[in-house]
Amino acid sequence: MSHEFEVESLRPLVAAAKAGGTLNAEVDQALAALEQEINRIAAELQVEHVGPGVGMADMNAQHVYRLVIRQHEIDVTRHEWSLWVCDALDNCDFRATWPVTGAGRLRRKQVVAVVPELVTGYRDAVVAAGKGDAPAAQRLDQMAGLFS
Repeated sequence: MSHEFEVESLRPLVAAAKAGGTLNAEVDQALAALEQEINRIAAELQVEHVGPGVGMADMNAQHVYRLVIRQHEIDVTRHEWSLWVCDALDNCDFRATWPVTGAGRLRRKQVVAVVPELVTGYRDAVVAAGKGDAPAAQRLDQMAGLFS
């Protein structure tokens, strides 16, 4: 399945991240493609990563929500390795709150702006976990190369 993913499909996301998180239909499609591929990679590699904060910057609350890749409890019957915007307050244990594509416009703009940090940080976590040679890790490395 992941062979259908084209790293080049992320180019609009790369440009938007460099511009500070601009949004349009092309960027939304690229973000959805990234989310799907990160979810496939996460399921294969099962490596956790707590990524950058995406709490509301205008309220100086970036720390309140973070992008997190791990096995999330979506509901009591559904647990899956995936990328979510999570509640990052101390008593919340990175509770899955929104899929990145389900975040509101202002938060999605912040997500887009930090995607390069998320992808490179996840790649580094995968390498640190000793899984850098896996085919899924190589796809992740290609994605990170596009954002650097």
